Amino acid sequence: MKKLAVGLSGSPSRWARSVVVTGATALTVATVLAAPAVAHDGVVESNPAVNSTVNEIPRKISLTFSGVPQDGFNSIALTKDGKVITREKPHQDGKTLSIEVPEQKDAEPGEYTIGYQITSSDGHATRGAVKFNLAGDSQGTANEGSSNGSTEGADSGKSSSQGEDPLQGLGWLLPVAGIVVIGGALVMAIARWRNLKDD
Repeated sequence: MKKLAVGLSGSPSRWARSVVVTGATALTVATVLAAPAVAHDGVVESNPAVNSTVNEIPRKISLTFSGVPQDGFNSIALTKDGKVITREKPHQDGKTLSIEVPEQKDAEPGEYTIGYQITSSDGHATRGAVKFNLAGDSQGTANEGSSNGSTEGADSGKSSSQGEDPLQGLGWLLPVAGIVVIGGALVMAIARWRNLKDD
């Protein structure tokens, strides 16, 4: 009986230590899992702007990211209806990647896609796309001397969501889910500890 009493009296202490260790471990794992999803770089500015309508395809296409892409397997392609017009390894200036577009004298009006694949600042491969439209009275590709690639409104558009990985905006769910799991584990552990203490 004495040994049994000692065992039960020591249980709450062991359970308390178990709760602390379990919580710390779960929090660490949740943080590690959440980091890659949150850290992927996304497009925050582009020329032409996302979903904009231009009269001419600019001779220079640029994408500015939320982080500085690593130098490596980066590429940007301009396509229309699945047909590649040009694909190049981009020139990098900090967070901005750009390519030169060959002159397009007979460019067809319609929707164009700027696709990209980069190595994000966190080291993970990231791909996405930005779309724009060429007006019906288009004049092909803008001349070298044109001021800003002749996008309507002249300025490159800014958007935190354009061209991002579809799952990128959901990265915040991982740490939240981790907190929920940790909270549930702690509640269950404390409840069991109290039951042992009451016994």
